[in-house]
Amino acid sequence: MDAPDEGTTWRALDEVAALSWVADRAVAAWRHLVPVDAVGRDADGSLVVVLSRPTGVPIDVALDRLGTPTTGVAVTLTVPLVELLVAGRSGAVLLGSAGLQDVLVDDAGAAVLCDRPPASVRVVPAHGGPPDDMPPGTQRGRSNAGSSDAGRSNPGSSAERPADHTLTTACRLVWERVDAYEACRRGVDAALAAAMDADLQAARQLLDVIRAVAPPRPVRWDPPPADFAFVEPGQRSSPTDAVDRLRDVIEHGIPIGSERRIPLRHAVVGVVIAAGLAAAGWFTLA
Repeated sequence: MDAPDEGTTWRALDEVAALSWVADRAVAAWRHLVPVDAVGRDADGSLVVVLSRPTGVPIDVALDRLGTPTTGVAVTLTVPLVELLVAGRSGAVLLGSAGLQDVLVDDAGAAVLCDRPPASVRVVPAHGGPPDDMPPGTQRGRSNAGSSDAGRSNPGSSAERPADHTLTTACRLVWERVDAYEACRRGVDAALAAAMDADLQAARQLLDVIRAVAPPRPVRWDPPPADFAFVEPGQRSSPTDAVDRLRDVIEHGIPIGSERRIPLRHAVVGVVIAAGLAAAGWFTLA
């Protein structure tokens, strides 16, 4: 969508907690969890974890593009998040820390939680290439902890926030965008409010409520033109063959001069009317 695949590098402040999280993530084959790309130590001997964030946009940006999601789209986005919530609270998977900007919607329209090891800070690379004493993809650098940006609550900062709280917040954000007149809203909102507390049974009830709302529907939106149109605004690539010319006429109309275009439907209607008038005049004169 908006950015290429990127790995985010984190330096562990609590190695025991970070290694537990890495070991759990290494065996947790969850489609909707960010994978670990590399683990190693930097020049100072600190444990460093590199995560491979998928290509995608934060869930709030995706919702802005979608507008008002249908109940089916809301189910598609939130069921995986609530499944992660249930798994985390039941102990089936170990969740780390994450902010709302770490809940992405990837190119396939799936929600992905890009959490990070607990008690870790982002590494700011000092140069582009990985050093020899770290695994591929790991970069030496400095930590936010000693910079002026330490503790700032911006996307991907070192601020600690439990991922389960972020999951419930993201789900609530999605359902707040659904039409308030939908009959399911009252039940979903009540279940979400109950699941905000660290209660496993409430999370399971929330999952049952959302699954019963509607069948899941695919997430689709029109990407911004700048994502795939490698031309300046206002310019249009010139067709090179008959098929491209025909498609251009159907989609954009018949060119008149260098700037104006007549919609194809209007041109067809005009030709039909002109032909009818000509035929009527010929029969009248005959």
